[in-house]
Amino acid sequence: MSITAIVGCKWGDEGKGKVAAYYAKDAKIVMRTTGGNNAGHTVIYNGKALPLHLIPGGITYPQTICIIGPGTVIDPAVLLEEIQMLKEYNIPNFDNRLKISGRAHVIFPYHKDLDELHENLKKHPVGTTKRGIGPTYSDKDNRIGIRIYDLLLEESQLREKIEEATILHNQNFANNGMAHCVVDPVQLAHQYHLYGEQLRQYVTDINPIVANALDNDDKIVIEGAQAFRLDLDHGDYPMCTSSNCVTAGSLCGGALPPNASIEVIGIDKAYNSRVGNGPFPTKEKSSIDMGISSSSYQQFPGDVIREFGHEYGTTTKRPRNCGWFDCCISNSAKHILGVNYMCINHLDTLGLIGKNLGYIKICTSYNYQGRVIDYYPDDITLTGEIPTPNYEILSGGWVIDSSCKSYDELPELAKKFIEIVEKHSHIPVKFLGTGPANDDLIIRDI
Repeated sequence: MSITAIVGCKWGDEGKGKVAAYYAKDAKIVMRTTGGNNAGHTVIYNGKALPLHLIPGGITYPQTICIIGPGTVIDPAVLLEEIQMLKEYNIPNFDNRLKISGRAHVIFPYHKDLDELHENLKKHPVGTTKRGIGPTYSDKDNRIGIRIYDLLLEESQLREKIEEATILHNQNFANNGMAHCVVDPVQLAHQYHLYGEQLRQYVTDINPIVANALDNDDKIVIEGAQAFRLDLDHGDYPMCTSSNCVTAGSLCGGALPPNASIEVIGIDKAYNSRVGNGPFPTKEKSSIDMGISSSSYQQFPGDVIREFGHEYGTTTKRPRNCGWFDCCISNSAKHILGVNYMCINHLDTLGLIGKNLGYIKICTSYNYQGRVIDYYPDDITLTGEIPTPNYEILSGGWVIDSSCKSYDELPELAKKFIEIVEKHSHIPVKFLGTGPANDDLIIRDI
């Protein structure tokens, strides 16, 4: 396939970077196409861990053109920090390989202030990262957004755009006790014009680059952001992100055609986790729910899973809610995302969790509205009912030796877990993450 899309199957943090790195090794183009610096993944380069939030991880491979697409929203200060970090690590030919779509929209400080204001005014906050992502997409939809191209205009022209964009925002700040957030368009235009000059060499029309790659059948990899249940249309609205991070949205955000030859790799974890608020059928009780310190985490299964999995946000550092693998959501993701194969990361971690707790659970169906179903229902806000999981339970856990490089070498109980997941999600599991490094990946011949 000429295009490979790496997409998350649950609520993000599934380890998409590992498989994206595998596919990017011989790719011509690697893309980020949705979201902003509310996403994050870590790549390993010359033994060093590099945390990235906007630039595709494929930048570490010298042959790739790395594109930040028009469907993204960009905080220039964060992007410039990443550029500086990568240059300090002597990433080869960096300046010629990073391409930023001029159509991508810009996150300003007032978007972050709006994010905080909106969260504070809500009776049921979403639990956003408060990085201004949602308000930036809102401005885009209201046609008052400011794009990367606009940062390259004369400073006076940029000031006029900021003045127009912030008329209502300034009224909101003044009327809600946040007068200190009222925007000074002169100061802001000056600062962001300088950002534009620093980014100018990377800003381009990406369409000819993408078109040429498609015509030549070059390999293109989409590094997906967020995940299925966080999609604006198909996720747990309103407890979701502000963009379409399903496969179709990722294609659109990268100027890629819907009839492209595409392979979709759905990324999941051997247990599941979620940051922020929203439904989580297989969530286990933890210290977060009890409002106590997690220092005695052994008392609660959710804390055991979190501590063994180091489940704290790459971007936010927030502790994640944790629970068991959910085949029903995977089954729904198969069709909406168009998943061809699945990768299950943290298989080694799940084995240690099982050894500690003495058991492992896998959700294979739900009890919902008096029925047994095998998919994730989309009317739970109407019914007010969170589906109740039905579990298959495995006794104990396993340890995966570092020498294990094939599926046949896995512990029998680990293979049993994979068999159950494949049976009830109806997706073949091709990739198995067995450790933290990019190379800790078993690839099945299926």
